[in-house]
Amino acid sequence: MSRISNEKRLPKYYRLYDQIYDNPSIPLHQLTKNTGIARSTVSRYLREMHEHSILKGPMIFLLPAQNYHEHISLLKFDHPVKAYERFRGFPHLMYRSLCSGEWHLLLICSTLMNFSALKGVEACVLQEVKGATYLPKVTVHDWDLSMEQMRTEMAHPEEKSYLYEETSWNSWKEKEWTLYHQFKHNIRIQAVPILKKCQIRYEHYQKWMLTLTDFARIYPAFYPKGLKHYFLFDFLFKSDYQNQLVDILRLLPSTAVFFSAGAYLFARLAVLDRKEKDDLLSLIFQLGENGYFTEFHQAMVISTSE
Repeated sequence: MSRISNEKRLPKYYRLYDQIYDNPSIPLHQLTKNTGIARSTVSRYLREMHEHSILKGPMIFLLPAQNYHEHISLLKFDHPVKAYERFRGFPHLMYRSLCSGEWHLLLICSTLMNFSALKGVEACVLQEVKGATYLPKVTVHDWDLSMEQMRTEMAHPEEKSYLYEETSWNSWKEKEWTLYHQFKHNIRIQAVPILKKCQIRYEHYQKWMLTLTDFARIYPAFYPKGLKHYFLFDFLFKSDYQNQLVDILRLLPSTAVFFSAGAYLFARLAVLDRKEKDDLLSLIFQLGENGYFTEFHQAMVISTSE
């Protein structure tokens, strides 16, 4: 798909994303009715959006619970690339990123792991309980406008707030966990072939879907130019005003990813070029001057794997 055709279709792409964000399991006929786009075109556009990583998901992000917590570790290694490859298939590892900056590896595990004894570890920058992942809806479509709005919204925060959210108890059994692992990257994929493969009845799947938001949050991600065209930067803010910080940074014109990690707020933000990176860093310095955080750390994402 050419860049010109992408630009022409972008308003319709956004309308589809907007509907899916509000209702991740919305059926095709309802998408057609709500957007005014023909059903066959809706199917084609959704396929194109996924093929070009304009749309990701909708994805399932588990809530912490009394009996379930994920842990984030930010580590420095003497040989980062070798370490990143070594973690392929590591027990309890849910996600890993190779980075360049104040840490080399970002690891998310379903249990607390002691990485200090591993060969090549130079330092543990952070190890904390990870909060629920939050992907705000993209509402601004122009970079310069987003910068202007963020500066307009900026004030001196007063009331402390934290992004952390927890459900009381995760009661999932084997079948529910199987469904999660099958659908976690996109709940809209065809269910029947997966249910046949996993030998799970459709009624069980329906019940799981109806109660899913008791245990998880579901979000699509939207990257208007296609994810491969963006540079991703991870930021770690030590902040007592996490929600206020999110309210500012959520105004970027592509999906931003947030979660809490103890006293820190983690943010993964996307930029297209050097100008946008410089604009973003300037804004972040201004946020620090206005008291939104007391320290911040950063790294650029080189590779990710789940």
